[in-house]
Amino acid sequence: MSSKISLEGDVLGLDLGKSRTGVARIHTVARIAEALLDINMAKDDLVKAVEIIVHELQACAVVAGLPRGLDGQETEQTRWAEKQVALLQEHLSVPVFAIDEAGTTKQAELQATEHESRDGVAAGILLEDFLREVERGRIANVSI
Repeated sequence: MSSKISLEGDVLGLDLGKSRTGVARIHTVARIAEALLDINMAKDDLVKAVEIIVHELQACAVVAGLPRGLDGQETEQTRWAEKQVALLQEHLSVPVFAIDEAGTTKQAELQATEHESRDGVAAGILLEDFLREVERGRIANVSI
């Protein structure tokens, strides 16, 4: 039986992409997502970049989105994202969760202002979805 993880504080969200990864944060009390930045995947090491952000924000967890095909099927992009999540889980000192990111990019396109990163906004939407799922008891062994 695994112990329950209680999340308190900032949670970091990642909208994983091969060219750039959007980063956002949400506080477990305030529940307002904030797009932070994009990680340039061609220049930056994802694990190192996320480690730095987790440390700077003192984040209590990381949530990464898993892309799926139109019918919910696993794709090459899904497998790539799962590998990134596994690397993060191996190297980070905080829990790393992966959730379905269905619809977040389209929703972000509608919500993002011209000065906001669409990927960062998508990461924020992902975080809002994650906290809702935790509240509904749909994420095993996690509480807020």
